[in-house]
Amino acid sequence: MIQLSSPTSSPWEEGIYEDSIEKNALGAVTLNGFLSAWALMTLMDPVKSLAYLIYIGYPGDPVSVFHVTRRRRLDRKRLNSHRNVFQCFVFGPGNAGKSALLNALIGRPFVEKYTPTKGDHYATNVIDMSEGANKILVMREILEDAVHKLLENKEFLSPCDVAVFVYDSSDEASWRKTAELLVEVATHAENSGFEVPCVMVAAKDDLDPHPVLITDSARVSQDMGVESPITVSMKLGDISNLFRRIINVAQRPHLSIPETEAGKNHKQYRRLVNRSLMFVSVGAAVTVVGIAAYRMYAVRKHSSG
Repeated sequence: MIQLSSPTSSPWEEGIYEDSIEKNALGAVTLNGFLSAWALMTLMDPVKSLAYLIYIGYPGDPVSVFHVTRRRRLDRKRLNSHRNVFQCFVFGPGNAGKSALLNALIGRPFVEKYTPTKGDHYATNVIDMSEGANKILVMREILEDAVHKLLENKEFLSPCDVAVFVYDSSDEASWRKTAELLVEVATHAENSGFEVPCVMVAAKDDLDPHPVLITDSARVSQDMGVESPITVSMKLGDISNLFRRIINVAQRPHLSIPETEAGKNHKQYRRLVNRSLMFVSVGAAVTVVGIAAYRMYAVRKHSSG
């Protein structure tokens, strides 16, 4: 347990929390920023979150505040997710618009100059859903150079509720790399069993779109079984209700799961095997029934004779 016997500084001024939450014009943490920061801390370090809860004098049983959700695989089987906090991994090449996407989540203004991200980068905020229920979205930027190393861990995608793939809609090379990342991550998910729904985001819609990408992205989306890319422009502030749409996808974890060709072939093979086993079972059952009927017939014939 973390010891907090003496006055401590704000936990939101250290580590990943400092640049990951919403603040007002004076630099103070907003209510939504405070709530989402607690959610992020609980995800990252539940023991520390519990310690701070005790430190501030929570009147009830602090442990009762924590809620253990069911496994994501069960969410997919039951065709829904009732989580209040959703974790989103954001993939994409450099200069595609990943950081701008995270900054938009916490209300930070768009910055024209490109600065490569170094180290862990998170953003979290409360999202007002159309049904009236608030959800918390936690976004984690995955650096392009780190993807291969991270995918060596079989359970890398286990805490992920939804994955977002961002590309520069004016740059063909950016799209090609994002498509490669989508296949790479989808392959890892199929092999590990931690399949996640995915959202494609065509960023920088304020620039002239590359003519090839419109048809090519639509084809790849259709082939892999995900929705067509959502066009956004962080520079113009046009995000097309993106964060709400991301949560909507996460709440239906059995849909929008990308399938590779290898994955499709494997599923088809399993269907053929299951169908063959069913035919074998039916055939065996018919044979057993036939033998039993013949024996009964033979007994009756012998008795009558």
